[in-house]
Amino acid sequence: MKRAVLLFTTCLAGSALALGACNSDEEPSGSGGTTTTDGGTGGENVGGSGGQPPPSECQLLGFDETAFVDADSNSALYAVASDLVISTTDGDYGIKERWTGCDVHLFIQDVPRQNTSYAWPTPLWDRDVDTLLLNAPKNTRFFFNSSSADQVVIDGALAGLQAKVEEALTGMTLEDADHWRGRIHYVNVPTSALPGWLNAQMVFPRWGVGIDRHQRLRFIGSYADPTRFSNDAGWFAPNLSMAANEARFYNYEYDRDAALAATNSTVVTVFPGGEGSTGAATDVTFPDAATMAGFDTMLLDMTMGCIGPGEFGDCPAWDYMAYVYLCPDAQQPDVCDVEVGRWITTYHREGRWVHDASALLPLFKAGGTFRLKFDSPNAYDVGFDIHLSNADKAARPDEVTYLYDAFGVSFNATYNDGFSPMDLLIPADATKVELATIISGHGQNDPGNCAEFCVTTHHFFVNGTENVVELSDAGSQWGCMDQVDSGTIPNQYGTWWFGRSGWCPGRHVPVEMIDITDQVTPGEMATFDYEGYRNGQPYAGSATIRLRSWLVISR
Repeated sequence: MKRAVLLFTTCLAGSALALGACNSDEEPSGSGGTTTTDGGTGGENVGGSGGQPPPSECQLLGFDETAFVDADSNSALYAVASDLVISTTDGDYGIKERWTGCDVHLFIQDVPRQNTSYAWPTPLWDRDVDTLLLNAPKNTRFFFNSSSADQVVIDGALAGLQAKVEEALTGMTLEDADHWRGRIHYVNVPTSALPGWLNAQMVFPRWGVGIDRHQRLRFIGSYADPTRFSNDAGWFAPNLSMAANEARFYNYEYDRDAALAATNSTVVTVFPGGEGSTGAATDVTFPDAATMAGFDTMLLDMTMGCIGPGEFGDCPAWDYMAYVYLCPDAQQPDVCDVEVGRWITTYHREGRWVHDASALLPLFKAGGTFRLKFDSPNAYDVGFDIHLSNADKAARPDEVTYLYDAFGVSFNATYNDGFSPMDLLIPADATKVELATIISGHGQNDPGNCAEFCVTTHHFFVNGTENVVELSDAGSQWGCMDQVDSGTIPNQYGTWWFGRSGWCPGRHVPVEMIDITDQVTPGEMATFDYEGYRNGQPYAGSATIRLRSWLVISR
């Protein structure tokens, strides 16, 4: 794992802005993956062997670095974090002075607002310190602050926490213990004495605060643990180590943004984002056909932000399906039924997702104007870009043919009766042939809590050869939390941890690709068929499978 630093403090305040709105006149150096080579400002370089400076802390940990950006104080979500000097038991901590260029900062108070709806018998700081340090990446820095206004209580709370930290460190190697000991800071002043944006955030909304790798202010979400359900509370007791998910996600975001910037893509903005942008159908201009022919990759970049004051305000509460549809007929502009992308919304948090949908690039090969529509039962501040680029693939997706669609077909004993074999001609000049699928299971029906939480298999036959897609995460306790490092929004305010049938709350539903080039013959007909099962048999109940599939020809 990579290294993380934690800061503990009392309360958070501020209103959320659209994702990526940094509220600074200066763009953060290194934003979008640009790195600096001067080792940041985390320490003075001393000549090493051969006259070369020794590696920086970030280099030793394997992280890129970004320079500190000076900004005016602003407590809003996603604002650039301005410099602060924070009083700790080890003396003053200056954020700019100690900036390494790769740290994640987490400020964790002992009584966050999201934990006060029930009087949990075990305080947040009384357990899970060892798991927190085990799960946090090594670029994390922690700051702990008691919510009390009484200095005696503050000192006692911090002393008790420090004892638990030292106990956790005894189980580590000396190197790891020293590493974490230098990255855990105990804030020894009341909330009212905290400086700048930290004071504001810790007063309201009084959630934990983070500084991500782009130096933006973020919130720490829910600490609820799925193994700690309380019948009395009707919810799950908190686990301090859930904060580590935020640091993991910040590292994922930084790497995602760097990879996206490296594509040097042409960006088609469908919905620009900004307050009130709810994704109504809109006409969008793509490059012309000749230019489109030069692209072999299409990435979908979706942001769903809160309309209102942020995550603690108006983010919709439930995990709903959301789509972007193409409206294929200019003569019927209100008929939008060609799926381009699918997402599952979060429980009460904002999110941004980037995923590969190159299989559907042929839908736009003609270039020019296309009509696209965002479809969701709830209103979001929608930002949606399509990134087009050339990755020098051996073959470029050039033709796409619709295959099987399970929308409107009940997943039950007669489910497979709704699909028939079909014969399609494989073009003689095809160099690669693939199946593309988007599959998600829904409903909580007996038997098996299907199809959201039951494992289903989907069998695609090509000239008699069986290709199986198994939605194996369904019903697992940590299936979605295990995917924080690849894009699931962490610490949502619902049962986000559990693995689902091909999806997670707060995540895109992927376009899965199956290479069937060896199963077909260019210039000849190929026979396709599809069947879906649970436990190798037709499902005995009635549930929902949202399946779309395509034949993709590359040249």
